Formats: sequence, C-alpha cells, structure tokens
Amino acid sequence: MSNPTFAGGAALRKFCSSIPVLISLLTVTVMANHGPGTSGGGSSTASGETMKQGGAEVTFRLDYTQFEDITNSEAARLARKAGEFDALSDSLVATIEAAYGITNDFQLGGQIGYYWGSGFVSAASENGVDVEQATADPEGLTDLWITGKYRILKGKPGHLSVIGGVKLPTGRDDVKLSNGEKLEPSSQPGSGSYDFQLGAAYSRFLTSQLTIDASAIYTFRTEHDGFEVGDRFDFGTALAYRITESIKAFPQYSELTGVWLGKDHSDEEGTNPNSGGTTLYITPGLRIRFNPQWSLTTAISIPIMQDLNGEQIESTYKASLGVSWSL
Repeated sequence: MSNPTFAGGAALRKFCSSIPVLISLLTVTVMANHGPGTSGGGSSTASGETMKQGGAEVTFRLDYTQFEDITNSEAARLARKAGEFDALSDSLVATIEAAYGITNDFQLGGQIGYYWGSGFVSAASENGVDVEQATADPEGLTDLWITGKYRILKGKPGHLSVIGGVKLPTGRDDVKLSNGEKLEPSSQPGSGSYDFQLGAAYSRFLTSQLTIDASAIYTFRTEHDGFEVGDRFDFGTALAYRITESIKAFPQYSELTGVWLGKDHSDEEGTNPNSGGTTLYITPGLRIRFNPQWSLTTAISIPIMQDLNGEQIESTYKASLGVSWSL
C-alpha cells in the first residue's frame, strides 16, 4: 500500500528535465546496494485481494530515496577502514505497472521503469593509506517483472493470495564510473540476471471503514557474469481508514514495512561484508479516489531501524507518488 510524496534533489531535477522521453523503473571492486532492486527502490505492502475477471489497472509511480550526506573526505576515511566504500546522494525510479484479471481469483501483472541515481561516489584502498575515488550518475531502463497472484481464500475470514514472479534482464547493466570501471550489478539500473519471487498477501475488513493488509515476499537472485546480488525479503503490514462512509471515497492509511537484503557475492571478490542488512519503515500516506477509474496515492517512508552490514550509507527517507487508472 505504501509508496515513498517525492522531494527535491539532483535525481529529481534530472527526471524533470527528461519528462518528454520518459518510458518508465530503478565496480570492479566497489560493493553497493543502491540500485532499483536494492535500497534505491520502493517497497510496499501487497493486497490479498485480486482483480475481478476482465478488470485492468495501470499505475504510474515515482519512488524517491534520499541518502545520508557523505563528503569525499568521509568516503576516503571509510575506504581506508573497510577497504572499499561507496555512497549515493539520491535516486528516483519512475515505474509503470499494469495488471489484468484473468479470473476473479487470478491476475497477471507487469512492471518496468526508468532509474536515475545522482552523486554516486566510489572509494577504494588496498593498503589502508592511498585511496582511489571515482564518480557516476547511473541511469537507465530497469528490468521487467512479470507477476501473478492467485487467491486461495476469500469471504468473511478475509482474502489470502499467493504471489509469484520472474524478472527478465531488460535493464541497462553497463554503467561505468569516471575511471572506466563498471559498477557492480546491485548499483546498476538492471542486474543482468533472471530472478524469482514467491510470497503471500492477506487482506480483510476490521470494521466498515478500517482495513488491514499484510504481505511477505522473498526474491531469489541468480548469478550473472560471476556476480550474484543478495536475496531480498519484503514484509509489511498496512492499516487503512476510510475517512468518508462511502467505500468509493478516499481513505488514509499508515504502514509498517521492512526490507531485508542479503549480502552480494562475486566469484572474484567472494562475499561482500559491506552489503545487505535490514531496514524498517513507518509510512503515513493518503489515497484519494476521484471517480471509479482514477485515484492518487502519496506517502512518505521514514526509517525507524537500519541494521546494515559493514560500512554502508543509510537512507534518510523515501517518498512516493502514484496515479492509477482502473477498468
């Protein structure tokens, strides 16, 4: 349910300057977790309900992430301590999602987008004294996700669905740093690998105006060119309260979501200690339905716990804005 009101920043300015060409998503030695499939993308709680047969919905969504500010001198200090360190100023992912009801209990969906990252800094030190730094502003088309949701329970107890998906490597995966070295897959717009998702979602009315959603989805990553991005686990619970009595009017909601990222691994470098971790977000938001077809969702996600492995930058906040059309 949640989607991180987007704010300013260099990535956002780059997006605004390229609106006319928008289609829409999210180093050799540098290890990071800032791409659209890791900390640079959005996270939300899935619904256990499915679309009615023949129903369709298209959503355009913006997810903005602001990271903590790290100076070049601070990046160099951390590289001397950990051997390598990288940071990103901010990121923006513009995504188009579409879903269609095959039956009343089964729907298919797809998602693809465009990713902008701004102020990527890579710092590495082999001897703990000398530091090599390089920069980049990664951007490009993201990978395509194809998903399915099948409802196995409905009625008074609530709605329970199983969710599955496969990611196709359609995204850009060749962004390079200013020194000519290639960014690792977890910081690229696309990872280059085929990945898979499996999870479940549950929804029900608690009162005539209060609903609850809960979901847990695990992403299994595969290896590509000797590198495997760490697995990902998204979990969350969302409460939505409809301000007006009419079910077709607008509700407001709040949400608690969590994201666990596994450590990256490469055949050359082994397991990266400066990758992966767990982050919990609290997300107040608002959803407005203008008519039966059009709705708008906006939210801001504030991290309330960040338990990251090794030396990594933390997220300051995430913000989102989504516009949906349904049939």
